[in-house]
Amino acid sequence: HTARPVLLRPHRSPLGRKSEVPCSMFNVFRTEILPHRDRLYRLALSMKLQPADAEDVVQDAMLRAWERRAEWETVKNKEAWLVQICKRLVLDRMKRAQYQELSADTALSHVPSAMTADKPVEHEETVSLMGHLISQLEPPQDELIRLRDIEGMNYREIGERLELTDAQVRVYLHRARTRLRALFLKNQTT
Repeated sequence: HTARPVLLRPHRSPLGRKSEVPCSMFNVFRTEILPHRDRLYRLALSMKLQPADAEDVVQDAMLRAWERRAEWETVKNKEAWLVQICKRLVLDRMKRAQYQELSADTALSHVPSAMTADKPVEHEETVSLMGHLISQLEPPQDELIRLRDIEGMNYREIGERLELTDAQVRVYLHRARTRLRALFLKNQTT
């Protein structure tokens, strides 16, 4: 009995590099992973995502499963494994949306309430305005506001990401908030 040669199929990785993947991997993906798409889609919808977002999450889950194909042999229940991937992706997406929604609210919290008390502003207009004002900040001020006030990262994490010391992060963040207040006041007087 002779061993059959392993057939290879050219594959372009997500990074754009060509690689050779055994055809058996494609078959496993087609027979053991893809059939769970509908279940994952229903799961994403049940977790309060819009249909288009649910489709994106399922696509991302399929991509993650493919990227982690080396684990397939050790996974006993592929459906449960895929559900876990999908849940994490949905929760990440919801957290990102929550941070984006809170961005204006958080940034506005650094503006003294006396500034807005005399001029009532609709919540949506305020959120939109603060998002616009944050986008007007120069780098790294805009990034600092997003990382600290929207994503809730601590000074050390921000420093590591932006290659700054804790002291620099504090100083730059203070300047960013001061600039944001000035932009807010300027916008309120015009």
